[in-house]
Amino acid sequence: MSDIDLDELRSELDDFAEPEKKGGRSPREERIIAGFEEIQRFVEKHRRAPQHGEDRDIFERMYAARLDRMRALEECRSLLAPLDHQGLLSGAEIVAVESAQTLDDDELLAELEGAAGGIT
Repeated sequence: MSDIDLDELRSELDDFAEPEKKGGRSPREERIIAGFEEIQRFVEKHRRAPQHGEDRDIFERMYAARLDRMRALEECRSLLAPLDHQGLLSGAEIVAVESAQTLDDDELLAELEGAAGGIT
């Protein structure tokens, strides 16, 4: 049997080691973030926050309940605040922005004149 150098063996076994966790988040925090990201995707797709109601899709109602809970818990608000680029945690109404590509030239000009306060 050959002599085994422990340092050499360790370096070979390091290739099979699990990668170290980055960010140091708990599994619960990861689930909260993943759930919030699902809600954000819903908002991006539908251009509005999920709403309660029996006439709504089951997933929308689930997202609405989840968002209410996230808003109620300080732990969730502090964790998600840096990720909340849509203002979902504040409860502000989401305004759908019409794409400039769908406006024709005259409509775009009228929008720009309105934004400039009529100054030409």
